[in-house]
Amino acid sequence: MADIPLTMPKMSMTMEEGTLTEWQVAEGDVIAKGDVVAVVMTDKVDMEVESPAAGTVSQLLCAEGDVVPVGGHIAIIASEEEDLLGDLFSGDGDEGEAETQAGEEPPAAPVPAPAPLDPDGAFPPAVPLARKLARDHGLDLRAITATGPHGTVRVKDVKQAIAAAETTGAVPAAPAPSAPAAAPAAPLVEAAPEELLGSARERRTRQLTAQAMAATPLIPQFTAYRRMDLSTAARARTGVLKGISWTTLILRAYAMLLRGSEQLNGSWAGTGVKRNPGVDVVLAVDTPNGLLVPVLRDPDQLPVRELDAQIRAISASAKEGKVDPSLFGPATGTLSNLGGMGVDRFNSLLTPPQATALSVGTVGHAPHIEPDGTLIARMECELGLTIDHRVADGADAARALQVIQDLLEDPLRLSL
Repeated sequence: MADIPLTMPKMSMTMEEGTLTEWQVAEGDVIAKGDVVAVVMTDKVDMEVESPAAGTVSQLLCAEGDVVPVGGHIAIIASEEEDLLGDLFSGDGDEGEAETQAGEEPPAAPVPAPAPLDPDGAFPPAVPLARKLARDHGLDLRAITATGPHGTVRVKDVKQAIAAAETTGAVPAAPAPSAPAAAPAAPLVEAAPEELLGSARERRTRQLTAQAMAATPLIPQFTAYRRMDLSTAARARTGVLKGISWTTLILRAYAMLLRGSEQLNGSWAGTGVKRNPGVDVVLAVDTPNGLLVPVLRDPDQLPVRELDAQIRAISASAKEGKVDPSLFGPATGTLSNLGGMGVDRFNSLLTPPQATALSVGTVGHAPHIEPDGTLIARMECELGLTIDHRVADGADAARALQVIQDLLEDPLRLSL
């Protein structure tokens, strides 16, 4: 029987930690390989964690609401399946060592390395028996030198620490805490857990949003506004563009703008503007659990109906909190549309390293005076283009909005 650790999986390329939101099993439950044992939240999306082997859940190492780094142990499964980690998880770290044949040199001992700590000072990975021994003898795993792969504390590491403690009469001390992080840009209020609003999941969503936007005030940015004439596009939506949403048309025009402007599609790199090879646009989606930010890769290169179907599918899945984690990651621009909520104009903030963000207001008929003084009702909406002033200037924003206007007046280009 082998103890197999269940670890926090890396579910997206940007994931560094996950929040355990729900256990689907209890200690003592018998499970099959592939059974869902837990639900974790990463990038604000709930994902299911499956068991890597059949067996019995012997120990749950985390509570619901705990934040666990990628690779951290969340449970132990007792299984009769082949132990792929060999003697690393054997009951005795000494007896599990391979014997050398007569006349052979013993293998070189691994170079000890202090067990790694995550930024929050959490315990390092450890063999289950090693963890129990350390707990029984009052030892801090963080103070024990780990010799296992990836900084894993083995049984023999704990036994050596126990022997050293008995010899010296001193218990190894935990390493000193790391220096506190730099003070945040804005002062924080103190709050006890019971004073915080929402569930653990809702609080975690707010934390992720706060982390993403924390650097925004450090960017010198401005927003240029323009009322866009949608008359031509509105007529096309009764013909060649019938059934295509306004969000799709404006997002496509925005992506085409970025494709044609390496400057606006770039990122400030300290000594100049870095060129980004692709056009990746975030679509900000409001959901019952907070803002989700899936990324559309090269949306200007998809047929418009395929893009429209993709946007509708992503929006629907986002509202259910089930977006594919591969859709989260770095981007070169953001589109945020509050027009459907009755907002005519708003300022969309930049998310570094993006150099632009486009805000979309309400689409509808508005009074407009023609050059000859005639008063007409024209289909319009107001766009706001926010730009990193290190990357571009005000005139660049004005020209960019004109490019979007030109594209909206050319349905054939948008429909390809």
